[in-house]
Amino acid sequence: MASLPLFLGLPVTTPVALAAPPAAAVQLARASDGASPFNPALYNPAILRIGFSEAKGKSANPEADSFLDITLVPPDGDVHGARSEVSLKSFNELLRKLYGQLASQSPLDVNDPNSPARQLYSILIQPIAAQLQKHKITTLLISADAGLQAVPFAALHDGQSYLGERYGLGMTPALGLTKLAVLPEKAQPQLLAAGASEFVGLNALPLVPQELDRVGKGRANQSFLNRSFTPQVLLQKAGDPLIDRVHIATHAEFLPGGPAAARLYSGTGPMSLRQLSQLRQRRGEGQLDVFSLSACRTALGDADSELGFAGLALQAGSRSAIGSLWYIDDVATSALFVQFYRYLDQGLPKAEALQFTRRAMANGRMRLVGDQVIGAGGDVLLSKLTTSQQRRISTGLQHPFFWAGIQLLGTPW
Repeated sequence: MASLPLFLGLPVTTPVALAAPPAAAVQLARASDGASPFNPALYNPAILRIGFSEAKGKSANPEADSFLDITLVPPDGDVHGARSEVSLKSFNELLRKLYGQLASQSPLDVNDPNSPARQLYSILIQPIAAQLQKHKITTLLISADAGLQAVPFAALHDGQSYLGERYGLGMTPALGLTKLAVLPEKAQPQLLAAGASEFVGLNALPLVPQELDRVGKGRANQSFLNRSFTPQVLLQKAGDPLIDRVHIATHAEFLPGGPAAARLYSGTGPMSLRQLSQLRQRRGEGQLDVFSLSACRTALGDADSELGFAGLALQAGSRSAIGSLWYIDDVATSALFVQFYRYLDQGLPKAEALQFTRRAMANGRMRLVGDQVIGAGGDVLLSKLTTSQQRRISTGLQHPFFWAGIQLLGTPW
């Protein structure tokens, strides 16, 4: 694991942007997920910096080969730090076990303090848990080392609730890539929705047409499906400074060779991850607000692809990007993104829109009724599901497998 100084890239004074919620949130009529309302008056984000450094024989525990440094930068008051000794072998084994439970949709045994979800929480969050409560933090922008970017923070559990239910979460590989300033409020954000449902040599994604239609419901948007979704159209349209949000629903894959080899499938064929870098030049100073990728395992790529498509979306000039850490069921993924955009359209900050979506799935308020997926507010998210599609979510969407892998990178508001 790379050794990083504790405050590498971390401002020691709180950014002004963290001192107050976005204007849209302040003016928001409280949105509800059916369990608890979003209260903009309580909105209180903070930065959480987590990094490993080599112990180099200085640890008291002979089995610990690293120090884990945790720093909380609240919106006001003192910066808080904690250091613990960690065996990377043991840490990675816990992470491997948690991924195994998530992939197999096995019980996470959160009532057992020795379960991976509980132990990882104890290592990564518990040292500053009291300060989170003291400062009444609602949202965490987590700046994490490369060895921690694959941690499904939303699935960590304190014995009472999952971290992804309790907090709005954002992840950044480096604060220097993260635009902390609050954008001016826009009455009607412009959405570009593009995707492919039919492929040669790859499984069809039959829900993509519905997903594209429903994420833009009630908003000004442009939509491109299958043959009309070409690499050129994506780069041209997403490069238009008038576009605020881009949502892509398709297949993606990572191959050895870095960004040039990683591929996102348009309706006419694959495009390389590297091509997204053109967006920054096309847009100039006009940043995208969010670039969401409804495709398998887009938050993380291989070692050469850094943070995958979502990471490159940040480098291409988007303030935020959303991708997945693992291969997620397409029915659940489509429903999740439709619900996320419903909350986003109500004015919730991005991390809270994703938090409320996770919460709605975890508590069963997003559910299958007949051949429809019903959302937290009782509206239809997806309809006309086939028997096979219904079967895949027939036991519910509560397991973190369905919702903890969707990761928000970059600016959480």
